[in-house]
Amino acid sequence: PTGSWRYSRAVVDQVTCNGCGVCEMYCPEGCISITDKQAIVDLNFCKGCGICVKECARQAIQMVEEV
Repeated sequence: PTGSWRYSRAVVDQVTCNGCGVCEMYCPEGCISITDKQAIVDLNFCKGCGICVKECARQAIQMVEEV
């Protein structure tokens, strides 16, 4: 688990996401899964690296600052 040190988290726009799986393939932590053609981020393991954001062709993922 990430703990409390992550400063940003991945948020998926489920309307824009088509479930292509590219984010799942490139996530170094393996914390993204595709369920019913939608990307789901397990925030317990997401380290906030932003690789998924860079790889998403539809720009359906954004990094949001932790509150």
